[in-house]
Amino acid sequence: MASIFHHKIIMRKHIYLILTKEENDLLDEIIHSAGFTTRSGYIAAVAKTTLYGLNTGEWIEKIRKLATDKNRTEAVFFALLSELAFPAIAMKGSKIALEALIEELKSEMYNRTGIVPETSDLERLAGEYETLYRPELLAYRTETRTRTYLEENP
Repeated sequence: MASIFHHKIIMRKHIYLILTKEENDLLDEIIHSAGFTTRSGYIAAVAKTTLYGLNTGEWIEKIRKLATDKNRTEAVFFALLSELAFPAIAMKGSKIALEALIEELKSEMYNRTGIVPETSDLERLAGEYETLYRPELLAYRTETRTRTYLEENP
């Protein structure tokens, strides 16, 4: 009895790349910055652009631009957090600071980059900022609380 269901057969093949550690790290950074969750997904996309006659060179340039834009956006947002939100993050945490300053940060992101990232992306980045700058934030918090205590208790 013939089946009325047709199944696509997906073949798994392994591809091995010989890259230096630096090249490997850069490739992973580009892949993830461009929105791919896995290296396999990216390699499959490269293969499909070739198979279906797309201009692979143009496609890769678009991927590199996405990655560059994402990295630039993150760098600008981290700079904005340092300029506008550092004291608030140090004293109240990134979540509360972001809630209080979100519109100002979005406006300034637009002024500096021409785009406004999703709020969820800004929340994620603010959390990363808080982790990366933890020593500086803790030092600021300690100094501020000590100064306040000394002012209130001369």
